[in-house]
Amino acid sequence: MQVFSVLAAMILAAMPLAGASPAPAGERINTVYSAISGIMAGLWTAEEAGAFARQGLHVELVLIPSASKAVQALLGGDAPIITAGGKAPMEASLAGADLVMVAAVANVPAFYLMARPEIRRIEELRGKPVGVTRFGSSTDFTMRYILRKFGLEPLRDVPILQTGDLFAAAAMLGRGQIVAAPFSSPSNLRAKQLGAHVLVNVPETGVRFPHNAIIVGRGYLRGSRDTLKRFVKAYAEGVQAVFARQEMARRAIARYTKSREPEVIEAVHQYAMDYITKLPYVTREGIQEVLNQIAEENPRARQARPEQFVDDSVVRELEQERFFERLWGRAQP
Repeated sequence: MQVFSVLAAMILAAMPLAGASPAPAGERINTVYSAISGIMAGLWTAEEAGAFARQGLHVELVLIPSASKAVQALLGGDAPIITAGGKAPMEASLAGADLVMVAAVANVPAFYLMARPEIRRIEELRGKPVGVTRFGSSTDFTMRYILRKFGLEPLRDVPILQTGDLFAAAAMLGRGQIVAAPFSSPSNLRAKQLGAHVLVNVPETGVRFPHNAIIVGRGYLRGSRDTLKRFVKAYAEGVQAVFARQEMARRAIARYTKSREPEVIEAVHQYAMDYITKLPYVTREGIQEVLNQIAEENPRARQARPEQFVDDSVVRELEQERFFERLWGRAQP
């Protein structure tokens, strides 16, 4: 059974989607996003602001809380556009899929590595279980990167457990089933409520990483380029609204996080402004970081080049048309 049909049914029962109001006219596109995180605020706000409709698109936003499962939905034809971490589509491409990142959502691992109160130093994680959402996810990359940076070998020195999603990770942290995990916002607030503290603010380590990107198949890029270009334009308008139309952005955040708590909404909004990329080029440096990690288990990654996984021609075309300059009011966002 197709991934989208199964998981979308679950999500439809659990939370309102973009199509909860009467469906607008326009080209219909199922779009998967892979986390309830402030990183998604540009996507959410684009829908809230009517940016997709203005581009002649009827976009259904569907949550599938796993980058690898989002990739399955893309490969299965259930969703032609997904937003997800870069590692899963790169692994799929190395295995024969033909996927590309066409625009960046965030170019750094936008996580806080949080730990139980008794853990005060990274070195104290030795021999204790830590959590990631799923192997191959952005949280997995981040955890392994940080462990190695501090001289710990993942799995050998520090057991890694899959939690499913970040809120489940917070619950497991509170129960002591794991002692640390990477969190974004708003899940970091839940972890904090359960006694966790920030052990490492990951972007401060200087690593580049395709934390989240807009991903399509090359066939879709060739055959539906105009549609994709309109999608990227609408998404970029949503990102600009996160900064310039903050009340609207907070309404979108409240809607998709299902929160009415001002503290939560404000924290998620600030997190979005801190980490979302304004000029959405995917960095080759970040792609190379992922290839380096994949190469430890997959020899094909050693011969791969970052350019194989990125096609920024749509973003480049929009920049040449001065779209971003008009949108942000200056040449370089």
